[in-house]
Amino acid sequence: MIRSIIVDDEKPSREVLSNYIKEYCTDVEVVGTAGSVKSAFRTIKKHQPDLVFLDIELGDGKGFDLLNLFNKIDFRIIFVTAYSEHAVRAFRYSAVDYLLKPVKIDELKEAIEKVRNLSGTAVRSENLTAFFNNLNSTTKGLPTLVIPHIKGYEVLKISDIIMCKADGYCTNFHLTSNRKIVSSKNLKQYEDILAEHNFMRVHHSYIINMNHVTSYSRQGEISLIDDNKASLGDNYKDLFVAKLSRK
Repeated sequence: MIRSIIVDDEKPSREVLSNYIKEYCTDVEVVGTAGSVKSAFRTIKKHQPDLVFLDIELGDGKGFDLLNLFNKIDFRIIFVTAYSEHAVRAFRYSAVDYLLKPVKIDELKEAIEKVRNLSGTAVRSENLTAFFNNLNSTTKGLPTLVIPHIKGYEVLKISDIIMCKADGYCTNFHLTSNRKIVSSKNLKQYEDILAEHNFMRVHHSYIINMNHVTSYSRQGEISLIDDNKASLGDNYKDLFVAKLSRK
């Protein structure tokens, strides 16, 4: 049984989510609810839940204020929010789980399934820090991207990504200073996110940072900084050349 707590400053929202969980997620038990940072801290300390459904804006502060009260976060977090598209982008970049209000039953089930499949209950503080930094960013481009890999998570500066290369169901991130990280997600998962930062798909196996391109050959090979090479597919050539000419 997954023991959970709902933290939301709106009582109707707490009640709706609690009823959905009771009816559609039978292996999840709601052991407590709270409507503020202070009451949520007391409730979590008292019940020691496996999972917390956490609203971002609370009556006496933000969800991050609550999380900062804990020396160690040993529970999973699913954010539940009515935030705008900007917040949704921050969630995606930071690899944290979220539900948008009004909560849809199928999305609730999917989020719970992710929790079931996790080997541990803790959420990494790096993910949360990246999320709130991105959420508070005043620029269009979010500065960091959280990459899940075999040992946990890595928080990357997007500007440090030179290119991404498909490797079966995984993705190899080639970074500045000759670093490389293997993500457990496939290349398609990053295409839309990175497109906002002057990245483009140039081959079914490659996404490159156009800011790091140094040259390309008529044979269809793109050269990037730090001796990285990417193949240029025929279907992407015209768009690539047009974009390169605008640099």
